[in-house]
Amino acid sequence: MGESAVRGGKRMRKNKANGGFSLVELIIVIAIMAILVGVMAPQLIKYIEKTNVSADTQLCDTVKRAIEVAINDPEIIADADSDGIRDDFTEPNANFRLDRYGDTLAESLFGKSVAETIGFNPFKGSGLHHNYMKSNPASKDGILCVCVDSTGSHFAVYIAHSDKTGKKRDINDLSSCSYDTVMDSDMIVAK
Repeated sequence: MGESAVRGGKRMRKNKANGGFSLVELIIVIAIMAILVGVMAPQLIKYIEKTNVSADTQLCDTVKRAIEVAINDPEIIADADSDGIRDDFTEPNANFRLDRYGDTLAESLFGKSVAETIGFNPFKGSGLHHNYMKSNPASKDGILCVCVDSTGSHFAVYIAHSDKTGKKRDINDLSSCSYDTVMDSDMIVAK
């Protein structure tokens, strides 16, 4: 009987050792995880916003490249409906919103060519650009705009009302943004 009691005691200790974590151990693990999340969350948010700004910069670059291709396309050069827009991209110190042209240009050969390249038509309707933007607040208030340098030989596509840090940039008068101002600013821009 003494031997079976010893065996029973070993069995009890063995079962207790495999019983899992105590409540105190679980609370400590949860507290450590909460501290790690508290430390890592701000860095993760910055990383996500940096990725979104990068995506918006890529969007501007894609729009710029699509416009450059359309401007130099011989078929579009011959299209009378596309003349006005081509001139805007070479007029010194021009600054304008892409969506200001409306449906007439959106349905022109120029507009269709750009839309085919980028997947949406930047000339069609106000307020649609922000649907394709990811950074904050570009996704809420962003407007694709263009500015031309003083010689008329270069243009940049930028997103008004945001910057590379994800903060809102208040610009009430978009026409006041010169090419040099845009290029020296923190705005999201394709150079």
